Amino acid sequence: MSQSAKRIFRDLLLIAALAFALIAGFTFYGGHGLWRALERYSAEALPEHDRAERMLDVAVEFKWQVQEWKNLLLRSNSSAEAAQLWEAVQAREQAVRAGLQALRAAGPLHVSDSAAIDAALQAHQTLSQAYEQARQRFEADGFRPQGADALVRGADRPLLAALDAISDRAAERAKLADREAQRSAQQAVRVALVGLVLGLIGGMGIFYVMIRRAVLRPTEQVFTQLAATSELLLQSERMASLGGLVAGVAHEINTPVGVSLTCATTLQKATQEVTLQMEGGGLRKQNLQDYLQVAAECSALLSSNAHKVADLVRSFKQVAVDQTSEARRSFAVRAYIEELLVSLRAELKRRPMQIELRCPEGLEMDSYPGAFSQVLTNLLLNAQRHAFDESTALGVVTIDISQSGEMLEIEFADQGRGIAPEHLGQVFDPFFTTQRHAGGSGLGLNIVYNLITNTLGGQVRLLSQLGQGTKFLISLPRVAPKISSMGK
Repeated sequence: MSQSAKRIFRDLLLIAALAFALIAGFTFYGGHGLWRALERYSAEALPEHDRAERMLDVAVEFKWQVQEWKNLLLRSNSSAEAAQLWEAVQAREQAVRAGLQALRAAGPLHVSDSAAIDAALQAHQTLSQAYEQARQRFEADGFRPQGADALVRGADRPLLAALDAISDRAAERAKLADREAQRSAQQAVRVALVGLVLGLIGGMGIFYVMIRRAVLRPTEQVFTQLAATSELLLQSERMASLGGLVAGVAHEINTPVGVSLTCATTLQKATQEVTLQMEGGGLRKQNLQDYLQVAAECSALLSSNAHKVADLVRSFKQVAVDQTSEARRSFAVRAYIEELLVSLRAELKRRPMQIELRCPEGLEMDSYPGAFSQVLTNLLLNAQRHAFDESTALGVVTIDISQSGEMLEIEFADQGRGIAPEHLGQVFDPFFTTQRHAGGSGLGLNIVYNLITNTLGGQVRLLSQLGQGTKFLISLPRVAPKISSMGK
């Protein structure tokens, strides 16, 4: 071999070694960055999510405590009944106290969280004393609830304020930790990709096959970890959406439940007065007619509000079950969308929107209702946050659905501000958002695109001009393909 050939061969070996070093070094650094991002997510975000979920459990137990107290006031007519129902109230009190103490003992806490938990425990102790005094007053009044109810009215506000403060801070820190982990993962992936490009350039030629093998093996782990990180972020976004739905439905249920309780109390008082008049022999026809009128009005209100609560719970139950599962089933499209809109009513009240649904009756799909509801939910919330200015009195959104053969054609349109031309090609990209300063994650429309094209087996197009609103043109098969057939 000539000296020239030896020099060329030596240079090629040097290029191959440098390329391999670049690939190995940058890929290892990127993989290490992804691993650190996952560790950070596990160490910072997951404990905050767990704390927020525990606070939700404590809040639910407290709502049950309040309900058991109302049962005591409304259902007790003797000392034995009052004692039995009082045990239920005390059991709920112990559950709330145990939950707060468990939060106090679970891991390191921020100073503000520790003070808020102590305040919640103190407020709960004060409320328990108020309930004890009210119970004694209830028995002393001959099991009439008015005096006892007045003693505890408003006594739960300090505890509710403390619970809200703890939950809000935990949720905010969880979101911040999620965003930091996301940024770390993106930076690590960029570093890994730079190493990959440089390695490919340096390894072109005779050693291409060797370089290619050296690249694929280490980077496979990097992209696997990236996919796992993406899945965690998407799941976090879906659970946040479901959490907002839970809070909205709970807020909507409060009003009809309060009206029903007022009617029940009024009817109980009127019944007691008529009973006393009848036993004393002073019952007149006018008294009976007044009682019948009150009973009819209360019964009508009770029936109306009970149906409202039942409709809300039914809609929320089905939509919530669908959003947390990938079960496939047949469903009526119009009825399902109407149930979804009922469940989202409280969330959509934050910025008023008029939603016009145009969908023929009898149109059915054999598909994945969880993915279908997630698509519409994200589009509605996206329109609420981005389409309309604060000055817009009432934003209008239309959902126009028709059938073309075995395909479902959906036109989701708003009459809002539209999308800037430079952003049209990016709206479906992950992590792209123009509202990051307001807490936007940039995953909403990316989730919409993935669900439509992967899970539902359809297509989506976007049309928009500044000042003329936005349209999403969605085409879905009425019978969705199996997920396994799409590479999942």
